[in-house]
Amino acid sequence: MIKDESIKAIFAEYEKAFASLDFKKSAGFFADTFISAGPRGVIAQSKAEFIKLANEAADFYRQVGQTSAKIISADETPISNEYSMVKVHWGATFKKTRDILIEFDVSYFIFRSVPEPKIIMFIAHQDEQQAMRDLGLV
Repeated sequence: MIKDESIKAIFAEYEKAFASLDFKKSAGFFADTFISAGPRGVIAQSKAEFIKLANEAADFYRQVGQTSAKIISADETPISNEYSMVKVHWGATFKKTRDILIEFDVSYFIFRSVPEPKIIMFIAHQDEQQAMRDLGLV
C-alpha cells in the first residue's frame, strides 16, 4: 500500500497516462534525468529524450495491440526522508490475449521533491521483449 498521499496521487495519474498510451504525459512524472533498468541492462536518459521517443513508444504499444493497463497493487517502502521505493504490480490486456490479464512488476524509486514527487529510476522485473515474443505479440 502507498502511504504517502502525494505519491499515491502521481501513480493514479501515471496509471491513466500509461493506460491511454500518453507517454508525453507520463514524462511529467519523471525527474529531469532518470535511470531505467531491467534484465537487459541500464539506461540513463533525460526527460527531454523520453519526450522525443514518446510517440514511438505509444506506436509500439498500439502495434502490439495493448487495450488496457492498470495497477493491480502498489507497495511503498520508505528508504529515507526524501526517497521511497514503490513496487507496482501491473496488469495489461492486448487484442491477441483478449481478457487475459498479462501481469508484470516494476519497482520505481521516488524522490519526494517539492511541489510533487518525481520518479528517478525504475526497474522492470521481467524482460518485456521476451514476454511479448512468448505471447506472440511481436
